[in-house]
Amino acid sequence: MKFRTMLLASAAVMFAAGTASAADLTGAFYMPGEGKFTSDTRVEYSRTEFNDSEYKNDSWSAAEEVAYGVTDNFTVFGTLYNEFDTEGYYNNDHNFKYQAGAAYNMRSGNLLAQVRGSYYTYNPKDFEGKRNTDERWQKYLNGEIRLGYDMGDGWTPYMVYGVDGQIDQADRGMDQYAFAGVHKYAGNWAADAGILYDFVTDGENENEVYAQAEFDYYPVENVALGVYGSYYLAGQDNEIDKDYTTGVRVKVAF
Repeated sequence: MKFRTMLLASAAVMFAAGTASAADLTGAFYMPGEGKFTSDTRVEYSRTEFNDSEYKNDSWSAAEEVAYGVTDNFTVFGTLYNEFDTEGYYNNDHNFKYQAGAAYNMRSGNLLAQVRGSYYTYNPKDFEGKRNTDERWQKYLNGEIRLGYDMGDGWTPYMVYGVDGQIDQADRGMDQYAFAGVHKYAGNWAADAGILYDFVTDGENENEVYAQAEFDYYPVENVALGVYGSYYLAGQDNEIDKDYTTGVRVKVAF
């Protein structure tokens, strides 16, 4: 779930058209405008606790995403992720994942929509050391559909549905997630909250439910400073007792 948490953390969800001026930079429908850029930097801490065990899994990660507006409604982006060796499992603290993708916005009246797709990959040898694994580069595709409704006065209810799966395995499963929430943008701040349903239907029907929330403050109109988090509520994975994530972000339009 951790990688999708980062995908959705940059998505907390209000439509903003075109330019960076007086726009909600943290919205899932926001695009930097033709010829413009955004930089989105995040640092995240997660803890998972298990039933019938004193073991706790703590992890730290960071991400940097740069997006470029090809047009006002079409954006390409690239993201570099790093998972730090918090628990001493990995070979070192340089454990990178790489993502590249594109997104396209549509609007009809107050109805907002976005389709997006991305490719991400990592090398297990970076995580485990060249002598400790024979696995090759892992390759995944992610696709999302986002729908929202502009109610005016900065209020937008929205939904996200996404799928991702490994593309270089013959017997591969498909992870899916659905997110529903509401967003409020008020000029110098923005906030949203919702429920994430994370599930697999590959013969097992496993699922997890999380509450997610984010708050962003704009010291100037082209910079957003945010905090976000998610908390495990329920699911069919009986091994999980507690699972939560907290993070901070800085997003800049230029």
